[in-house]
Amino acid sequence: MNLSSQGSTPWKFRGDATASVGAITAVEFDPDVELLWVCDAFGMLMSFSLQSQGQGEASAWVNYSSFSVSSRPAASIFFLNMGGERMVTVADREVIRGYKRGGVLMMCLPQPTAAQNYIDLFQANNSTGAMFYTGNAGLTRLVLNEQETDQLTVSVEATMVALKQCDSWVATGSASGAVYVRSASDLSLVGQAAPSRNRVMALEVFDNTVMAAYSERSATSFVKVFDVRKMSEAVSTIHDIPSGNVTQMRRYQDGFGLSSDRAFLLSPGGFHIIQLGQEKPVFSSSPLSEGSCTAVAVSPSNMCAAIGNDKGTFYALAHPATRDDYVMSTFVQPVRPKHPVYHHSWEEPNIADGFDDSVDLGTLASNWPEDDYMILTVPQKLRCVNYESHSIVPNEWGLMRADSCLPDPKDKLSSILPNPYPFNTQLGDDPACAQETLLELRKDMKRKHKSSRGGGGEYSPMEDSLQVCYSVQHKLDWRSYNEIAQRVVGIDNSFPECWITPLLQSLYLCQPPEFPIRKVILRHICKREFCMTCEIAFVFANMLTTSASVLGMKGEALPPIVPVAHLIRTMRQIRAFTNTDVFQRPKNRDDAVAKMHLAQRLVLETLHKDLQDQKAYPFPSYEAPPEYEGAIAALFGTEFTSNGRVHIEPRFYWEVPGSALKVDEGLQHLLKQLEGYKDQVQIKRLPPIIVLLLNPEHSNLKPPTSLKISRAGKEDYNYVLNSNIVHLADDVEDTGNFVSQQRIKDDSFSLVNDYRVTAPMKMQELERLVPALRSYSAVVTFYALDNLTTPPYARLDDSRAPNLWHLLGPLLTNDVLSRPLLRDPAKQAFRSPLSSYTDIKAGDLVAIDAEYVVLKWASRDEGNEMFYVSQRKLHMGLARVSCILSSEDGDERTIVDDYVHVPEEIEDYVTQYSGIHPGDLDPLESFKSLTSLKSTYLKLRALVDGGVVFVGHGLAQDFRVCNITVPRKQIIDTLEIFHKPGSRYLSLRFLAYHVLGESVQEDEHDSIEDARTSLRLYRKYQQLKSEGTFESVLDHLMAKGAETSWYVPDTKSLFRDTPQTPPVSVMGSPVFEKMAKTVAEDDDKDERAFGMAAAAATEGDEDDEDDSDAPTASEVLEAVRKSMQR
Repeated sequence: MNLSSQGSTPWKFRGDATASVGAITAVEFDPDVELLWVCDAFGMLMSFSLQSQGQGEASAWVNYSSFSVSSRPAASIFFLNMGGERMVTVADREVIRGYKRGGVLMMCLPQPTAAQNYIDLFQANNSTGAMFYTGNAGLTRLVLNEQETDQLTVSVEATMVALKQCDSWVATGSASGAVYVRSASDLSLVGQAAPSRNRVMALEVFDNTVMAAYSERSATSFVKVFDVRKMSEAVSTIHDIPSGNVTQMRRYQDGFGLSSDRAFLLSPGGFHIIQLGQEKPVFSSSPLSEGSCTAVAVSPSNMCAAIGNDKGTFYALAHPATRDDYVMSTFVQPVRPKHPVYHHSWEEPNIADGFDDSVDLGTLASNWPEDDYMILTVPQKLRCVNYESHSIVPNEWGLMRADSCLPDPKDKLSSILPNPYPFNTQLGDDPACAQETLLELRKDMKRKHKSSRGGGGEYSPMEDSLQVCYSVQHKLDWRSYNEIAQRVVGIDNSFPECWITPLLQSLYLCQPPEFPIRKVILRHICKREFCMTCEIAFVFANMLTTSASVLGMKGEALPPIVPVAHLIRTMRQIRAFTNTDVFQRPKNRDDAVAKMHLAQRLVLETLHKDLQDQKAYPFPSYEAPPEYEGAIAALFGTEFTSNGRVHIEPRFYWEVPGSALKVDEGLQHLLKQLEGYKDQVQIKRLPPIIVLLLNPEHSNLKPPTSLKISRAGKEDYNYVLNSNIVHLADDVEDTGNFVSQQRIKDDSFSLVNDYRVTAPMKMQELERLVPALRSYSAVVTFYALDNLTTPPYARLDDSRAPNLWHLLGPLLTNDVLSRPLLRDPAKQAFRSPLSSYTDIKAGDLVAIDAEYVVLKWASRDEGNEMFYVSQRKLHMGLARVSCILSSEDGDERTIVDDYVHVPEEIEDYVTQYSGIHPGDLDPLESFKSLTSLKSTYLKLRALVDGGVVFVGHGLAQDFRVCNITVPRKQIIDTLEIFHKPGSRYLSLRFLAYHVLGESVQEDEHDSIEDARTSLRLYRKYQQLKSEGTFESVLDHLMAKGAETSWYVPDTKSLFRDTPQTPPVSVMGSPVFEKMAKTVAEDDDKDERAFGMAAAAATEGDEDDEDDSDAPTASEVLEAVRKSMQR
């Protein structure tokens, strides 16, 4: 399709496809998903998606669905809502039908003959749901309601040849040249344009504007623009449209032009672009190579267009401002299905260890077994239960537990076995396919056996960090895994996507003067909810804080491991990653390496785009340095000259030819090939940092520690090796694992394997550690120039994360990032009691508590349920965070109470322990103060940089799920304060009941209540410490816990048998001396109140003589008194 013609090109060609053997009568973009819909002259409706065909190949249009919808050509396609779901809506001659995207019929609405005999022109409004059509009786408006269908028909004066509608108006054009505008609500006539000798060919209506295209006898056309409020005369006229037949007009908004309102005009010879305010078309295309234009559509994003012709072909167009991606829809996150809430129950798994005896044995002897026949089963694992010392009170599942060995009753037991091996129904009907599936199953079992057998040394896959120590990770000696924690910090590997972390280490430890990549990323901040660069900056800040703690005082060092869960979750929401299969489960060694190559390209390209296309941070105090925008291209991009122009090519990698015997020779040969095209392009400057992609098939291709590139007549480039990303596998079928070799100082390198970091050594010594029976190959290599100068922004920073207190502090009083997630910001937005964030001073106490939900995040890829996987720990997602500020005793101001938006599917809300209910985290349903995960992190980061001291109970788990690293000097954990070495940890509920005399966590957990309780516990600790009684009180608490089996009664139960006052053995504790006195005084007051109430009730009984059989008020009071005494 040739777009070169009159005027500047407003659209660029993005491919075509043949959809039908007949003419295309209608095209339309799906408003919700990336689909283009096409209808042909035979009444067939088809949808197409643009899919990539592979590396280096152009994307192609692929048919998604195709089905018959009409007995005649459909001139328009619409998308109406029914039952919360979009349906593709078209009109036949006597019926209106709505379909699901796969072709399932959802609506069939026959046209009542009492109103019209047939449907001629048809229009529908995707927003309001109103439908308009013409027939023999005139114009009809139809609206579907739950109870009945509203229908209104008005007669018209002449035959209508054009129909168009918007939210407020309905415009019709007649054969006499007249244009009528009616109200969309009641079809009352608003205005009309007088008849003329010219025929109305097409209409467009929007806001208060009506556009009408007319044909002239001189084989030309013109467009008149009317104002609805004054239809008697045209506001403007667009002349000299070189076509006597306009088949369709489609208005769109061009946000990059001088005027946003433009329109397509289709003619048999091509199309034209007109613009309001211009007297002539701003663009006219050349005639099509074959056929005539018949239909046009513009996407909801106004960045894509499609044109169909009478030969069955459609042409895709893209706005010049678009990048490589072709985004058609304005995607809206669909409503997630309801998830089951947590309920108290416990059932032993019913797993059979053999065949089902109820199945007829005769059927099992056939060639193809029954559908419910299980091919393989796994024997149930044995369990050991300690019955030496039983609890006095059973837990909520009715199980007896040991006092000190088994976990608290609130901990849920995990299932013993995952889903068994596949049932026959999962293998399909083809025996050949079933055999292939079982073969893949055997390979998978082989891989898992190799990964679990150990013996691979430093290069072997590390155990899942969650499996190592789930609930008390801070107690594990992580320093034993990391020998240089002051320089390198390990990364959590609990997510299956964590194979990508060697790329993060290569960026973080890229040393050319003063770590330029790290410091560029650390300064990035924007307002987008899902930004990969922001999340990488958060990870890097946590790594710097951890490294700085190692250099501090003894005992202040933090565990040298940081989480990356939020980064993985964010990458899962970014279109560049979701449109590829980068996070799909790899099939073999080559596929795993290809995914690492793809991930490397996506990460650098996304970093480049994020720094170029920054969404301004909403507070004016932040200004990014001007050199940040092109920092990634300046560091990784090759500078070319083409036709005398200098530009940086956004290609951030070099692929070494597979035929090369050495890395430097292969790269040199690649450069010579590029130099051969001197007339077209020349390399002016190589990038300061070169990223090489290597093929694992050539394991003898070892990257040298230094690389010299010579070019004829130009200066030589000397590069030094910065890092290697290495892949190890047992054979070609093994997906293997990735590790990285990072330059630490001079010629010394360290092996970084998730959270395992070795001491620096020579590269030859690192290679000696490679296991002899595993294939070893470097797949991604970073080289850097040896004479790089330190950029200005790198010289200003030190080795610590930047302090963002004054930059992020305003979010604590005005969370502008939460507004897109609130349905009613005036009611839902959290109102801070602070007049300014500067009311928070360094050293103030901030009590914090976090609640979580269980994410549906398996350790294997979706669709592979037939493969056996070992049981893994749950992945928790942050759901709510509450912070209470306390400057002095008695000061308890809630400054943060965020409900966190969770875009992923939630497996379990664990409502009893989180207080979160279905819908609380959904922007479409929530009435809470909902905000983004990123906004919550920024608030916590502001508090950390502001120097506050956090108080809480079990803060290590909260901070890990919140993805924040806090120096130890800013942490006060009541879990550690009320703990004696060698004894059990005390729960918050136990401490609140026995120390504060308060009952918490009785129905559902509440983060504000838990944070406030932690704060009061710390204040009580300060009081007892000053009185010198804390140690004796702690001993008394431990004794009382052992006596009662750590049981805490439920004081809110209506029929409880426990007394109002604390147990007698606790009453003698110094903690409860004042409380006992207060309780005794309250009991005396209650006795006096009962006496007064009984006297009043007795007086009332003397007046009621008729109700002799009913119990008197005095009898009721006496029964209540006896019940309380018992």
